[in-house]
Amino acid sequence: MMASESPPPATPTLERWWVDLLWLALLAAWSAAWCLTASPRIGATYDEPRYLEVGLEDWREWYCWRSTSEGIMPLPPEMCTIPLRIYEKRTGTLLFTEEEMVTKLHGARAVTLGWLLLLIISAWRLGRTAGGVWAGRIAAGLIAADPTVLGHATLATTDVATAAALMAFARAVFAGRSGGWWKRILLPGLWYGVAVLCKLSALLYGGLILVAFEVCYRFANGHLSPPGGGLGPWVRRVAGAVIRSVLAAAVVIVIGATIALLYCGRPEEGGKKPLTHVSQLVPPHEPLADKYKELAAKYQNDRVPHALGAFAFQWWRDSVGRPTFVNGTYYPNGYRYYFPLMIAMKVPLPVFVLAALLVIRPRAMLNPFALAALLMLGALLSANLQIGVRLAMPVIAMGYIAVAVGVARAYPQCAKWFGAVAVLTIMATSVWVWPHGLCYVNQAFGGLEAAPRQMTDSNLDWGQGIPDLVAWREANSRPPVVIWYFGTDPAAKRDPFRVIPMESLAINSEGDLRTAVGPNVLAVSYTVISLQPDAPPAKVNALAYLQTKRPLARTATFVLYDFRDPSGSPPLD
Repeated sequence: MMASESPPPATPTLERWWVDLLWLALLAAWSAAWCLTASPRIGATYDEPRYLEVGLEDWREWYCWRSTSEGIMPLPPEMCTIPLRIYEKRTGTLLFTEEEMVTKLHGARAVTLGWLLLLIISAWRLGRTAGGVWAGRIAAGLIAADPTVLGHATLATTDVATAAALMAFARAVFAGRSGGWWKRILLPGLWYGVAVLCKLSALLYGGLILVAFEVCYRFANGHLSPPGGGLGPWVRRVAGAVIRSVLAAAVVIVIGATIALLYCGRPEEGGKKPLTHVSQLVPPHEPLADKYKELAAKYQNDRVPHALGAFAFQWWRDSVGRPTFVNGTYYPNGYRYYFPLMIAMKVPLPVFVLAALLVIRPRAMLNPFALAALLMLGALLSANLQIGVRLAMPVIAMGYIAVAVGVARAYPQCAKWFGAVAVLTIMATSVWVWPHGLCYVNQAFGGLEAAPRQMTDSNLDWGQGIPDLVAWREANSRPPVVIWYFGTDPAAKRDPFRVIPMESLAINSEGDLRTAVGPNVLAVSYTVISLQPDAPPAKVNALAYLQTKRPLARTATFVLYDFRDPSGSPPLD
C-alpha cells in the first residue's frame, strides 16, 4: 500500500474532539482578531469598490450581468455585500457611489471571515482524515497563522473564498472516493459549483484535484498496479478503473458547471450580450480580437449565459503575457517562474523547515495533497496573468495540508512539537507584520524592508495605503500632500489629498513636474514606480527625475518626495 493512502486513523476519542474544538475555536478567535483589528488600518484595495458595486447590483437586479461582464464570478461579491444590502433595506437608502459603499467596507470585509473559517475547518478535516489528529491541527494552524492568508482574509475580495471552496471540494472528493453516489458524485459536484462561482480558476484547480486524488486512490487500491496475473486481466482492470474514474470526474464537473451556469443565468430578451461586451473590451491588436468579434456576431441573437461571458473575459485576460514586477526586475510580458518565486517569498520559513524534515522521509511526502499542489503549481507556470500570489492561494493551502500530513506520518511522536513550534512562530510573524499582511516577505528574501524591491501590485501595494498616508501626515505637522497613485480608494480624492493623473500630463522636464506637483509633498505608490515604468513618456520623465532625489519618507506602500522647497528635494548621496 502506498504511503499516499495509509489506513485511516482511528476515530478520535471524546477527549480529542474537545481538544480539536478548542483548537479550532482558538484559531478562529485569533484570525478574527487579527483581521478585524487590521481592517480599519487598511484602505480600500484597487478591486474592493468594484466588488461592492457589482455585488449590490446583483442583489438589486437579481442577475449577474454586472459581475460576470468583467470576469468576476458573483458569489463572493454577493456574500460580502449582504451587510450593505441589509442596510439598504433597513434604511431605504440606496448606496450608489463608491464613497457611500466604502463607508460600509468593514462590514463587507467581516463576511470574508466566514470563508476563512471554512478554509481552516476544511484543512483540519482533510489533514485529520489523511494523517491523524495532529495532521489536522497542524494544517489548520498553518493556514490560520499565515500573514498572507490573514492579509487577504481582511479584504472583501474573492481569493480566500476561492481557496476555501476548493478545500471544501477537496475534502468532499477525498472522503467520498469509495462512497456511494452522494459522497462520490453529488456532494463533490455541489462544492465544485460553489468553487467555480467564486472564481473561474476553480475550473482548472478542481479538475487537477480530482485527477490527483483519483490517481492516488486507484494506485493504493491496486487498480493501476503492474500486471501480475497476465496481460489481459491487467488491461481489463486498468481500463475499468480508468473508465470509472473518468466518468465519475466528468459527472462531478458537469454538476458543478451546471450549477454555475444556472446561478449566473442568461440575459433577458433584447438585453445585454455578454460576448458582444467582451469583444468590445479586447484591444484590436491582440490575437483574440478578431475571433471574439466573430463569436459576438455569430451569437448576437442568442441568450449566451453570463458565465460563458465571464469565461471569455478571463480567457482573453490570460491569453497573452501581461506585465509584472518581481525580484527587482520589470518584465513587460510576464515571468515564467513568477508564481514559484512568489510562493518562495511569501510562505513563512517555518513551513519550509517542516518540508525539509520530509526530505529524509521521502515516503511521507507521497500523499495526494502533495501531488495536487504540484499539479496546480505546474499549471500556474503557463499563467500570463501575474498579479499576485493571491492567485496561488489554493496551491499554498493544499501545500500546507500536504506538509502537515507528511510530518504527522513521518514523525508520529514528534509531529505535535514540530507543528506547535511552526504555528506559534508564524503567529509571532503575523503579529510583527500586522496590519500589513499583504506586504509580507519572509526573511530569506529580506523581510518587509526589502518588499518594495522584490514585488508589486497585490503582493505589496494594491492601493490600500491611504490610512498610512493619513497617519504620516498627522505625525508630521499636516503638510499638503498630492498623490500619484495606483488605487481606487475614495479617501485619496478627499481633502487633504489630491490625486494627480501624472501619466496624462505633459511632463518633459523637472519644471513641468514641479508645476504639476506645486508646493506640496508628492506621495508616489510603489506600484506606480515598479509596474510599467517605460510608458507613457510623462511617467518615464517624472520617474527619471524622482530617482535622482532623496525621498522625504516612506510608508508601507508610498514613497514621499518634498516639493515645498523651491530648490527641490535634496539629491541622492
